[in-house]
Amino acid sequence: MGKSWTAWLAALVLTGLVWAGWQNRTEGARGDEWSKPLETIAQTLKRHGASLDRWVVYTREYAHDVENDADFFKKMAELKRQNRSFRWSLVRTSHGPKAIGINERPFFREQIQLVMTVTNGGPQTYLLYEAAGSAWSEARWKEAAQRIQTKTSELFVNNPTFFACMEGEFSGNMKGGLFDQASQLLHDLQATPVEWLKEESLVSLSAYTGQWKNVLPAANHQSINLQLAMRERLGGKTRVVVGTPIITIEY
Repeated sequence: MGKSWTAWLAALVLTGLVWAGWQNRTEGARGDEWSKPLETIAQTLKRHGASLDRWVVYTREYAHDVENDADFFKKMAELKRQNRSFRWSLVRTSHGPKAIGINERPFFREQIQLVMTVTNGGPQTYLLYEAAGSAWSEARWKEAAQRIQTKTSELFVNNPTFFACMEGEFSGNMKGGLFDQASQLLHDLQATPVEWLKEESLVSLSAYTGQWKNVLPAANHQSINLQLAMRERLGGKTRVVVGTPIITIEY
């Protein structure tokens, strides 16, 4: 995979450590609070001259009422009945069944997953929702955010935690280098670095900003709710990914 990719995976060890318990350690956003961080990230990247290529919103909830295969297929039938605009498929993995529903909307895609897996010798099932789009504009985002809010309110019993990521690209060489540019972005996002990794062509940072409520525990009992990664590519371009409270997509 290459040294840079290996380093990037190492930087995401923190993600793996906190991921298993995120649902119990974060506070679900109420109202439209969950949508504001992505708007702020987009505005900050655009202000620095980045082109915005992709945004992703992700959330999930433990399905307490699904305890066996019969419950799983009953829940799948319910989801299909309630989400008829979605195209559904069933995948059987070594860990258990997975029902996937996809709905292609005009400028973004929705995906619902019902996933059963075995944990500590017993089955556990999660309901996941993801929305992803390629073209970013404030008007389109407000329309998408309204749809996401409506759909997640239908799907989930509790107030879920939303994970949001924005991908973009800078053209030309970074003034002062990757780390300086990443630090400036964090400064404009009112975030304080907690952990970071620096390489010649890759920088990743975990940080905390007081303007967003969602937080996850990091090392030394510190909290984080923002991750930023920048990676140099061929042709003098630099890829940037910003996520809150963590990055949840491959980079």
